[in-house]
Amino acid sequence: MSTWAVLLPVAMVGTERQAPVLPEPGGAIGDLLAELAVLGDHPAQCVLQMAAVLATCAQAGVQGTAWLEPVPAAAAREVLPTVDNASAVLLLAWALRDGPQRLLPLVFQSLARKGRRLPIDLLPLALEQGRRSVALRESLQPVLGERGVWLAGQNAAWNYAFGVEAAAAEEVRWTEGSLAQRRELLREERRRNPSAARERLTGILGELPARERAELIGELATGLSMDDEALLDSLRRDRSREVKQVTLGLLQRLPDCAHVQRAQQRMQALLRQERVLLRKRWRLDAPSAVADEWKADGIEATRPTHDALGERAWWLFQVARQVPLAWWVRYTGMNPGDLVDWAISSDWADALLRAWREALAAEPEVAWCEALLDHSPKTLSADHYLAILALLPLARRERYWEKQLKEGKSRLQALVHQLLQACPPGECLSASLSLAVASAVAEAVGQHADFSNDYALRSALPELCCVLQGAALEQLPGISGEAAGKPALPELWHTLRQIIATRQALNC
Repeated sequence: MSTWAVLLPVAMVGTERQAPVLPEPGGAIGDLLAELAVLGDHPAQCVLQMAAVLATCAQAGVQGTAWLEPVPAAAAREVLPTVDNASAVLLLAWALRDGPQRLLPLVFQSLARKGRRLPIDLLPLALEQGRRSVALRESLQPVLGERGVWLAGQNAAWNYAFGVEAAAAEEVRWTEGSLAQRRELLREERRRNPSAARERLTGILGELPARERAELIGELATGLSMDDEALLDSLRRDRSREVKQVTLGLLQRLPDCAHVQRAQQRMQALLRQERVLLRKRWRLDAPSAVADEWKADGIEATRPTHDALGERAWWLFQVARQVPLAWWVRYTGMNPGDLVDWAISSDWADALLRAWREALAAEPEVAWCEALLDHSPKTLSADHYLAILALLPLARRERYWEKQLKEGKSRLQALVHQLLQACPPGECLSASLSLAVASAVAEAVGQHADFSNDYALRSALPELCCVLQGAALEQLPGISGEAAGKPALPELWHTLRQIIATRQALNC
């Protein structure tokens, strides 16, 4: 019978209904239990103390499975110093355990800028966070230190962080490193010697799964030139849709390549100028059929059954999305804004605007982003609006947020959600926009009669604390629930205070 067995009945029914029975494990443990039974002030306290002793002894006596493998080599000597401030370490532990995901990239980036690594005790928490979030891994890896890399190698679930030492020879990093290490190596080599990097990639493509092929092919964007055309042209026919999309996006950046030249010729055949009174204007007609040779360039004759475009619009969309955006300006003589206005007034607006959005995602251009946002806001769904907004540099995005904030056209909850969606993890808003957003949120919370029921805004506040800068954080309600006049949400106020304290302690 288990030593615990005699305590279970009394624990279940209570000491008022059944007197405690002393376990008799014997030895020093039995003597300690007997002493607790005599000295205890209350039967319930006595049961809890005996349970605590038995639990501790059980933990101390646990024997794991015998280790039959060779003992792993020791971790390399640490080069980076760790965080040594006790309060900062406690806040780090809270951020890893209970903080919002958006806070962690800020924390890791701040440590990396200071040349610091995570404390050893927090490595399992950090590695587990990286296992759950692929987006977090890039900022996490520089602060793992040698012990973190070693620890990742002992657990298959953490293999994403385990490769070889950054100083290892290139061939070792390429053959034995993680996908992230191979991507970094390929990027570095593309800067030094694009031809050698291309040959290295070509030699391994046939051995890789589709996702890894697509990610490594994407690194050809560094140092991209006409020398890469032959490889990219062969990859247009890859069996993976993801690989083909990445490849076509790269080919669009090569205006002189055969693929783009063919696309431009198809588009030119669909455009013509006509005179209206004293002015000339462009007229567009969609393809009436799909030529057999078009299929080799990824233009599908059969429209997907779920697609909203008609058949000819579907063909036009596929032709137009393969044409670089710069060609439209050069060929028509119109700027992006005028082109968007022209497309909206045509019979093929949906196909053209959709094609331009896809081309823009492959090769972002500020003028085209702003043209679509400024000239066709009514044609954009919320998702498309946010996707285009996210392609802009942060400073150019902010004028759209400030405009919405000043005009009050969007509900505050919707605006906060919008900027959180468009602001990548690890980035913060400018100081001026941070102050404006924080002030608006503080005012809204203060005026809200029943803020505890405003789930949309309430749930966004922790993440909002991760994108605001400096003094703006102090304007947010939640530094003190009582000061904000909303004491009914202690857990929320505690979370906000912890986020702010973490950012201040680590200067992130």
